[in-house]
Amino acid sequence: MKKMFVYGTLRVGMYNYNKYYKKHRSFRQNAFVKGELHSLKGKVYPALVEGEKMIAGEIHEVPNAIQDEVDLMENYFGEGNIENEYDKIVSKIYDVKGNVIDHLPVYFYNMRNEQNQKLLGSSIECNDYVLYLEQNLVLETTKEVRSLK
Repeated sequence: MKKMFVYGTLRVGMYNYNKYYKKHRSFRQNAFVKGELHSLKGKVYPALVEGEKMIAGEIHEVPNAIQDEVDLMENYFGEGNIENEYDKIVSKIYDVKGNVIDHLPVYFYNMRNEQNQKLLGSSIECNDYVLYLEQNLVLETTKEVRSLK
């Protein structure tokens, strides 16, 4: 079994959670990691880069084979590989009070790759990808309703 900290589409209720983690009842607890969360141009998933903000996420635990599948989905080809879309870096994991509760692998966006740098979008100021999606859905729905008037 492998434990991971996830902050994007692998969180409970998101599409990759449903595809990879749900049937394994993988969720362990809510938690945080330090970094900075960004949108990606033309993508429907976020990028975590180095930073000092507390980024919301979850701790999950799944069978090794499932986590190996997730590594492929995340375009993680191995430590230090320049072609990685995401690097897997063991990081401090925090509780809501800011106490370190674990050290777990986290997918950080590979900023060493120039193609990745070009895709980095705006900062997700709420530091929570699920909340960001909910807020944007509300904004889009409001715009659609206004256009109907």
